[in-house]
Amino acid sequence: MVGDDLPALALRLLERQPPPGPVIAPELLVPGTLPALVEALGRPDTPAHPALLASLVLQYAHAYVHPERLGEDVSLADLTELAGRFVRRRGGSALLAGQHALRRFLLHHGFALQMLLDLPKTVHLLTALLAADPDVSGGFLGLDCGAGTGILLLGAYLLARRHGVAAPTLMGFEVQPQVAARADGLLSRLGVGRVRRADATRPETYAALPEGPVACLANETLPSAGRRLYKEPFPAINAALFVALGPRLSRTVFLPEAVWASDRPGREWLRLAPENAFAGDAGGQAKPLRLAFMRDVELAGQRVPVERVGEGLSWLVAEPWREALCRRW
Repeated sequence: MVGDDLPALALRLLERQPPPGPVIAPELLVPGTLPALVEALGRPDTPAHPALLASLVLQYAHAYVHPERLGEDVSLADLTELAGRFVRRRGGSALLAGQHALRRFLLHHGFALQMLLDLPKTVHLLTALLAADPDVSGGFLGLDCGAGTGILLLGAYLLARRHGVAAPTLMGFEVQPQVAARADGLLSRLGVGRVRRADATRPETYAALPEGPVACLANETLPSAGRRLYKEPFPAINAALFVALGPRLSRTVFLPEAVWASDRPGREWLRLAPENAFAGDAGGQAKPLRLAFMRDVELAGQRVPVERVGEGLSWLVAEPWREALCRRW
C-alpha cells in the first residue's frame, strides 16, 4: 500500500502552495474576452496602456493552456489559478494535485509560458513594439524567430492594425514541435497568423516567405545578463536571416532594436544592430561573437540592461507573485 503511494508522495515533496491573493490587482484587470481585447488594441485610438496589455497577456496565457475557453471573459480568480498552477513549473503546485495531464502540459510548455507570464517584461516588449513606426507602403510581412507562445507575433499584428493594415501576413518559427503547434492553433483561431515548426538558424527556413520587404521582425532569443551569447541562438538566427533575406530587411522594425555585449570585464563592447547584421562592429580582430557576454538591449530608442527590462512595470504583478513569475531573463 505504502509503495503504491510513493510516486504521489514524492510529487508532494516538490509541490508548493501558490502565493496568496490575486496575481494582479483587481482594479488593473481590464474586462473582456481575448478576441475583444485584440480588437480594441488593434485600433489606433485605443491607448496601449500597461494594464490593458497585461490583461491581454493574461487572457492570452489562459487561452494558450485552455483553448476551449478562448471566447470567455476569464475571471481574475481563474487567471490567478492558472498562474498558481504554473508558479513552479518543474516542482509543481498543490493546485495540480491529481491533474497529471495538465501537469505534463505545463512542464512541456513551461519555458515558453515562463517567458509569457513575466508580465512586466512581456508588457515592456509589447510597449516597445507598439511604439515603432513601420513602413507599411509595401504591405506588412512580420516575422517572429523563436516564437514560443506567439505573443510577439500578436504584438506585430496589433502594430500592423494600428497602422491601417487590415490583413498583415505574419509568420512565426519555433523549433519545439509541441510549442509551435499550440501557438499556431491559437493564433490561427484569432486570425493573427501562423507558427511553423522550423529551425530559425537555417537560411532555407525563409525560402518560402512571400515576396516583398519585411516590415517587422522579433528575435528575443537572448541569454540572461552575464551569460555568453552562444547560450541562445540569437547570433545564429540573425546570421541566417541576413543571408536569406538581406536587402528585404533594409526598412525592417526590429525587436530588440540592438543588443550590447562585452568581454567579461566589460572593457570591450559590441553593438549588434541591423546595420552590421547583428554581428557586431569590432572588425576582423574581434573574438568570436558567440563568446561575448550579454549585457543590454535597445527598446524604443532606449538602452536598457537586460536584467532591468520591465523593472518600471513591476507594479503590474501583485507583490507576493513577483518572485515566482518575473523570470523571463
